[in-house]
Amino acid sequence: MSGWAPVLISYYAFWFIGLIVLFLLGYLVYDKRYKSKGAQTPDTPPNGYLHTAEVFIDPKDGFTYRVYYNPRTGDRAYVRER
Repeated sequence: MSGWAPVLISYYAFWFIGLIVLFLLGYLVYDKRYKSKGAQTPDTPPNGYLHTAEVFIDPKDGFTYRVYYNPRTGDRAYVRER
């Protein structure tokens, strides 16, 4: 019976490490908040975007952002306020 203990521990350790690696990859790949296609946040809204009343403070960087909306495409743009 003592011969199986190291095998079971290594089996569960393998899955635990694999799960941690998946979480880290998910965080690095999918944490693209407020960025369209990986671009930097613009200083002015793009052409065709309309001003909305939506304003928020990003908890990640502490800056205030205003939301602009393109009615033709449905896209949203986040512009940092000064």
